Amino acid sequence: MERQARRRRIQGAARGVFAEKGYQKTSIEQIARQASLSVGAIYLYFRSKEDLYVSLLEDTLDDVTGDLKKIRTSNDSNALGSAWSYLAQWAATDVESTRVLRLVCHPGVRTQLSDEVAKASAARIIGVRDELSEIIKASYGRTDSTESADLLWALFLGLLQQVDCRANLDLPGPGLPEAAHAAFGAFEATLKAPARALAA
Repeated sequence: MERQARRRRIQGAARGVFAEKGYQKTSIEQIARQASLSVGAIYLYFRSKEDLYVSLLEDTLDDVTGDLKKIRTSNDSNALGSAWSYLAQWAATDVESTRVLRLVCHPGVRTQLSDEVAKASAARIIGVRDELSEIIKASYGRTDSTESADLLWALFLGLLQQVDCRANLDLPGPGLPEAAHAAFGAFEATLKAPARALAA
């Protein structure tokens, strides 16, 4: 219990420092100071700055999963559209959490993560995927709902990367809300189409 409380205290301090300074300019020393702990104490709970940063996804993705479950159980006739709109709105308003999510996708980051954080983050992402899968199954009667949910999640992550790329390189194109709307329309059209057997 005490270990979990101290871990949450560190995460709370880290969330504030990361939000204020950004990931690149934040140091473990600053987080330790904010948490009124020693640097060594931080390393008792987290392997690296990346490990601590990624751990911040845990509560956030629990909230996302809970909100998707509410959408799924709400008798919304457009539950998947509502879920997608929710994800797009979350990405637009909780920029720091979606940055953490994008970091998880970078090659080589796994070596910076403890098994505890990697497993916890994976479980939360699977929770989001499973809620999307249940919505797809209920709304479209798809037997491949898990694969469809994986594809929808990949589309979401790809949109986040695309928006970053456009912003970083001053490329023309729609912002996240418009891009998300267009992407969902194309995705939903494939769900409505009859499932086709793959050619042997």
